[in-house]
Amino acid sequence: MGEQALVNPVAMENIVVRCGKEVLELLDHSEEARIEEIAEIISGFSRDGEEASNTNKLQARKAVMSRMLVKSLQTGDTVFERISHAVYLATRGVVLAGNGPQGRKLAKMAHRCVGAVDPTDKVVAAAEILVAVATVSVNVHGQWYKYLTDNM
Repeated sequence: MGEQALVNPVAMENIVVRCGKEVLELLDHSEEARIEEIAEIISGFSRDGEEASNTNKLQARKAVMSRMLVKSLQTGDTVFERISHAVYLATRGVVLAGNGPQGRKLAKMAHRCVGAVDPTDKVVAAAEILVAVATVSVNVHGQWYKYLTDNM
């Protein structure tokens, strides 16, 4: 617990945004990104200004981050559930209201509930793909869907 906390909220926000961008870049370019790689990126931001000679402390910090990430990405974890629900609501808002101002507003509102840095553009892009897939699916399987619902 001897770590020094960053007291400047603007500096903290800048670090969170930079870190988020690097993690997203890793996930966008590597389909098989590992928890250790994500922890490495995050720990890189936490060791700004630290001496390289303190490697034991840095390794311990990375191990703690890795364990926390693994735990938080499991179904049943409160944080995972809240963030998953926020992403679901944001995507649903864009799918139902469109990718214009109203859909974007709904997505931002959903993200704001969990304090997320505005990932609206990514949600809009994913929702547009989802709408395209649903449209193709209805065009291809529409008659079958109708038959199934009529005979239920």
